[in-house]
Amino acid sequence: MPEFEENRAKTKKALPALLTVFMLGTLMIQAFNLVFQNIGDALGMSSSASLISTLPGIVLGVVCMLYGTLCDFVSPKRMTLFGITALLIGSFAGFLGSFNFWIVLVSRMIQVAGAQVAGSVFLVMAVKYLDEKEKAFYIGLYNAVYCLAAAIGVFAGGIITSFDWKYLFLVPALSIVFIPLLVRNTPDVSTRGERIDGIGIALFAVFAGLIAVYFSFPGIGLIVAAVVFAVLFVLWIWKARNPFLDRSFVTNGAFMSILLVQFLFVFFNYACVPIYNVIGTQIYRMPLTTISLCLTLVYLVSSALGCLSGVLVNRMGRMRTMIVSALLMIIGFIGSALLIGVGFGVLTMLACLFVGGTTLIYAPLYDAASDALPVEQNGRGIGILDLMLNTSASIGIAVYSSLMSSPSMAEGSLFGRETGVSAQAANMFWVMCGIATVALILLLVFRRNFMIKRQR
Repeated sequence: MPEFEENRAKTKKALPALLTVFMLGTLMIQAFNLVFQNIGDALGMSSSASLISTLPGIVLGVVCMLYGTLCDFVSPKRMTLFGITALLIGSFAGFLGSFNFWIVLVSRMIQVAGAQVAGSVFLVMAVKYLDEKEKAFYIGLYNAVYCLAAAIGVFAGGIITSFDWKYLFLVPALSIVFIPLLVRNTPDVSTRGERIDGIGIALFAVFAGLIAVYFSFPGIGLIVAAVVFAVLFVLWIWKARNPFLDRSFVTNGAFMSILLVQFLFVFFNYACVPIYNVIGTQIYRMPLTTISLCLTLVYLVSSALGCLSGVLVNRMGRMRTMIVSALLMIIGFIGSALLIGVGFGVLTMLACLFVGGTTLIYAPLYDAASDALPVEQNGRGIGILDLMLNTSASIGIAVYSSLMSSPSMAEGSLFGRETGVSAQAANMFWVMCGIATVALILLLVFRRNFMIKRQR
């Protein structure tokens, strides 16, 4: 198909630039997460400083879904230009308005929303316009770059406070140099003759936003509101003439089973950094700079595995790659639980296993999900996967915090004599192992759904 080949050629030229823009945005998320308290203290808003981390995170969870969905209706070129424009507005507004806390907060939300366009467009273009082998490779590369940005962000934790934080806003503004390349090579393809379901997208976005807000600011009112919007959204799907998620999408058993497996595999995605901070500072009495160096190594290893994940999918197949990923996670969790007192170096190596396993599973999951849906629904599929990833990890960190604060967790470890913080961490690793094991079992139960060939 000449049109497909033309879009494929353009896509391969545009993806590196999109990936660079995405990396710059993701790096800033990590950097601001590390210095938000410094910013709050400097601007006389210490008690509200955490909003600089939580509210942009909530925005990120919602726009991941929204952008993926819009990519099924709006051309990648228009989406990309919108994203870079928002990114630049947020960057310059934050830099120039660094004297005011609320300008900084709003600018960060705009900056995050703009930066994520590059990531969403990258994934949608990869699954829509590349062949099977290329698709798996670029999905793996995407996750590798995410891990690399996380590694740089964690490493920066020990030195970032020596800079004037307002200059952080200007780092993503480097994206401006990629505008000519992206304008020239990003495909300008949109769905012809199909209207955007604005009401359906709005209902789903509000529902997703309420769920995300709840895990940062729990309250019964948010749950009630989320349930109301969920009901309204379901009614809309069943009654509307052309909803953006039609019944065939919602009742797609293969895609829904992939979502379930993804939910479990990434459940404790956000717990690696806090649990190792606890182990390092409270058990081994290590300085934060040393802990950050160890975690940097973990994310660098994960980044390398992310680069290899597409190659492994192409050579071993999705199922074998996912089984290897699950086993790496399980072995890492079991080893960490049993060897909690042996040494932080050993625990760092074991963290490389389970964090690497989480990274390795990304490419086959997204690859399988894109094949479980018709190509014209891939944007919505990617959006839902991104939303599930953020929602699951948010629930997981809430569960982690609740369990780690429970007195019963400190009374003794499951297969050891540890008490106190050592017991809490060891038992937490056993919980993580249990979730990963259930995910592996479900993966084997639904294995046929992960072997569906691409629909075009």
